[in-house]
Amino acid sequence: MIDLDRVSKSYERGQPAVRDVSLHVNKGEFVFVVGASGSGKSTLIKLLLRELEPTKGIVTVNGYVLNTMKRKTVPYYRRGIGVVFQDFQLLPDRTVYENVAFAQHVVGTSGRLIKKNVPEALRLVGLAGKYRSLPRQLSGGEQQRVVIARAIVNRPSILLADEPTGNLDPKNSYEIMKLFEEINNRGTTVLVVTHNRELVNQFQKRVITMRSGVIVHDEEEGGYTDD
Repeated sequence: MIDLDRVSKSYERGQPAVRDVSLHVNKGEFVFVVGASGSGKSTLIKLLLRELEPTKGIVTVNGYVLNTMKRKTVPYYRRGIGVVFQDFQLLPDRTVYENVAFAQHVVGTSGRLIKKNVPEALRLVGLAGKYRSLPRQLSGGEQQRVVIARAIVNRPSILLADEPTGNLDPKNSYEIMKLFEEINNRGTTVLVVTHNRELVNQFQKRVITMRSGVIVHDEEEGGYTDD
């Protein structure tokens, strides 16, 4: 599902953000990527989204070789990937329903399917009763649930989350991670970038630890380690 073969990414006049990284994630896996700020976690996400191209090495995701992908193919590739960021990035003047439906409109989903898919996504994230609310009327945890509903409404095969609980308290953080676990149980491959040690240790999934652009640990059911 995700394969990196000796991938490096260097920015202009800087040290490599990712150095000679090889990584394989199977279909249906749940993986945490952890590490301190500047360890290369966010660069990894950008490489997987094809926002960046590797300086060297090969990135293959969902059957696409990203190195050789033409620019016009990128939007189609991204349809198979749901993305959740720390910043909610919701449309402030649109309702919960409209925010989630927007992701369907973008890919040309019919009105009939939108009316079916959006309520299903909102039920999954526990917000069926909030579909008429505006983002400002929701708590932080609820807003992140809207973001997750928007990310999964197109039924992506992969869900990427970059610090998804960074703005949330411990209770909401745990509930969001349980939601990711439920999405994973339904067959979606989930990769979560985080620095939240307690959360990672609670869930006991595969943990990839990065430091200075290098993978230093890859544990099948590990915890967050600094050694």
